[in-house]
Amino acid sequence: MRILLDVSTLNPQKVTGVGVYMQQLLQHLPVVSPDVELVPVVKVSRFRKLKKIQNFIGKKCRILFPWKIFSTEKTLYHGPDFKLNTRGNLPLVATVHDMVVFEQKYNHEDFYEKGIADLSAVLLSPHLSAVIVNTEFTKKEVLKYFPNLHGKVYVTYFGCNRVASADLTQKKLDLPENYFLFLGTLEKRKNVLGVIKAFEIYKKTGGPGHLVFAGAWGFGADDIKAALAKSEYKDFIQRLDYVPNEMLPELYARAQAFVFPSFYEGFGLPVLEAMQLGCPVVTSDHGALAEVSGDAAILVDCQSPEKIAEGLHQVLDKNLREQLKAQGYKQAQKFTWEECAKKTYEVYRQVVRNV
Repeated sequence: MRILLDVSTLNPQKVTGVGVYMQQLLQHLPVVSPDVELVPVVKVSRFRKLKKIQNFIGKKCRILFPWKIFSTEKTLYHGPDFKLNTRGNLPLVATVHDMVVFEQKYNHEDFYEKGIADLSAVLLSPHLSAVIVNTEFTKKEVLKYFPNLHGKVYVTYFGCNRVASADLTQKKLDLPENYFLFLGTLEKRKNVLGVIKAFEIYKKTGGPGHLVFAGAWGFGADDIKAALAKSEYKDFIQRLDYVPNEMLPELYARAQAFVFPSFYEGFGLPVLEAMQLGCPVVTSDHGALAEVSGDAAILVDCQSPEKIAEGLHQVLDKNLREQLKAQGYKQAQKFTWEECAKKTYEVYRQVVRNV
């Protein structure tokens, strides 16, 4: 079986969720499926990135010419971030991480229509053989907008392999002694404004410590910046920009809790990373975040800053913190990249059998 895995959008400078997913497939698929010839490909439109991507993944990539994507026996084309080329006649497998492009309130108006058009072009392609999603929640979302895909959508949970630093006494980040952590793009759909309001309520009711945001600015950044600037507790709020991958264990491990009451997520990898590194979690009580967290987190109503603030107070209880740490670590161990690769391979086999 030959798999053309499209790594065109991999950004070696800032490896976030989708990039991690690509890396892990490249690493684990050859192990769990030795009969697979895995060929990383880069679209000809991304030719300038070719050398950087090759150096980063340590593998040679082929240039993907759209007019040459034609079927040969037991060959398929997988786009791990759904931005795959739909020309040619190879069987297509697309990974859809979420359906947030259909949520107008969480998208810039310039992107909204384009995002829907781009995703729809893939999900309506006559060559689409399978859609891989990362949660049951996302599967329901896909079928809500594309019911014609019933029977073609497969849930393949992501893995989590965040390893704690050997020595956390060597503090490399300038952080307050006690803090709640939010890690992710600072944007509207992740409820950053709600986290700020919740922290203000928490401080007004006698809560100790600081709040640390880590992440780049996203949609709705102006409103978030304004809220931070006018907050009466702004001296207790710190923002870090993109934090390199090797420093994330320190960022999680030193935090009192990871606070992530996002409105909309397709999976929620940061929640599992926090759990794996012994950081208690406060997160949303619905959707993918509740599905991934199970009973190992404090689940709160993300629409209510008051409920989020209650969660911040609650997580300070020493006995509860120890319980959450133990449950969180156990929960994170359920999600492995080896299992993700095995499930992905099963999808490939199903597609090849049906061609």
